[in-house]
Amino acid sequence: MDPRLEPTPVVAALVRALDGALDGALDGALDGIVTGLYVGGSLASGDYRAGVSDIDGVALMETTPRPAVRAQLTAIHERLGHEFEEASALHCAYVSAVQVTDVTHAHWTWAFDELFRRPFSRIARAELLADPIVVFGPAPASWLAPLTSAELREGARAELAGYWSRALRKRAIWNQDVYVDMGLTVWARADATITDGVLITKTEAIARMAEHGVPADVVEGVARRRTGQHVDITDEQRAHRAAVVRQFLRDEFARILAGS
Repeated sequence: MDPRLEPTPVVAALVRALDGALDGALDGALDGIVTGLYVGGSLASGDYRAGVSDIDGVALMETTPRPAVRAQLTAIHERLGHEFEEASALHCAYVSAVQVTDVTHAHWTWAFDELFRRPFSRIARAELLADPIVVFGPAPASWLAPLTSAELREGARAELAGYWSRALRKRAIWNQDVYVDMGLTVWARADATITDGVLITKTEAIARMAEHGVPADVVEGVARRRTGQHVDITDEQRAHRAAVVRQFLRDEFARILAGS
């Protein structure tokens, strides 16, 4: 097992359990269908925070999983959910080798306790190519095409132009900590990619927030929650924070996307 998993023994056990199930340990039905398993994101970059970070898995499939295989994948993740508390943070994209060259193709993905389809984004591809944890299978560089600087920047713009631009239309959700934290982090990481052509961690993104005009008290709250701390604020403070962050992100998205 990759040494980067050693500081997180419970997560390492979860990854090993997923590995065993996908390798056919459940009943042999998946044997040979899954040809690789990888972990990217914060675990690979060394920025993982227990109880806060997601576990970003990618499984390489021979082809798009048929209904019977999807049922097996669902059963595996549901079983892991009963065995590991941390399994709720495990997301895994089941990437079809046949369609992997099409960045718009929606691959089956387990996240938020369900199996659904979404594209394997350029940013996700770049993170997996950077320095992945290879549980088994060929190196991602052997089946993922390298991204040009222009493609990487376009991937970052797409992160802002899609889901997060739509989220800014919904006033009420910005009262929630998760939207404040994720929205600002996505913006800061995208801005670094578009401006400097680099991928940065969430911890680096928090540092970038303060340097680019996010109010100090908002940055402090994001940073503290990133370490697992509970941050108490009043309803009045929460409403004010929502308005400030939403307007800040509106202005920043407009600035960034205008340069597309």
